[in-house]
Amino acid sequence: MSSGVGIPSESITTFEELKLGRRYAYITYRISPTDDEIIVDHALERTEADVLGGKATFEKFEKEFPIDEGRFAVIDMEFDCGGEGVRSKLVFLMWAPTTAGIRSRMLYACSKRALRQRLDGIHMEVQATDPSELAFETVFEQVAPKGAVPVAKPTGA
Repeated sequence: MSSGVGIPSESITTFEELKLGRRYAYITYRISPTDDEIIVDHALERTEADVLGGKATFEKFEKEFPIDEGRFAVIDMEFDCGGEGVRSKLVFLMWAPTTAGIRSRMLYACSKRALRQRLDGIHMEVQATDPSELAFETVFEQVAPKGAVPVAKPTGA
């Protein structure tokens, strides 16, 4: 089921800058106040993430999600796989809190597929409905290979 919500080119360009140019560590998206577009809400520059480090960046990321409104997001998660070195995965996250209104949750649920299909190169997808599902440890456990550990500082820092 499609919501009819459009995806402006800026939303895709910002994702490409995260994926290819590694300009951003994460991007959050929201549905516009007029409910007709999925727009960039916030994008954290990679240079700021390099200063913060992996887990601190994720903690900043967690704060981007309001308790009563949905969001979409993409984060470049990095982990150390021991002898295999540092790896990263682009993770798509849909935030649809149970505290948001039914109309809002439905709009996000119906718009997810359209956005997700436009973001080529996503490795994993996570859905969260309460803050505990957004916690670093919870998401890391879902996306990191077995035995991997968080990277203290992103690569290139």
